[in-house]
Amino acid sequence: MNKKTFTLAVVFLCLTLLWFGLNVYWLIAGGYCVTKFDLVVAVLFVLAGSGMVYNECKKKKRRHLDEVNRHKIP
Repeated sequence: MNKKTFTLAVVFLCLTLLWFGLNVYWLIAGGYCVTKFDLVVAVLFVLAGSGMVYNECKKKKRRHLDEVNRHKIP
């Protein structure tokens, strides 16, 4: 797992969840005109962020070249 990419994926997921939550709040409150398209796009972004986080969690941790035995063939 790459720490930088994982952090970026988590930040993206958090921001899209916030955006989706605001859309739902505005839809319920009625103070802002939220269309179905806005909600669909927000859900798609949340799914993409979830997929990015899942993909980064699933990856193996990479080892630095100094930590690897050069004479051992994987």
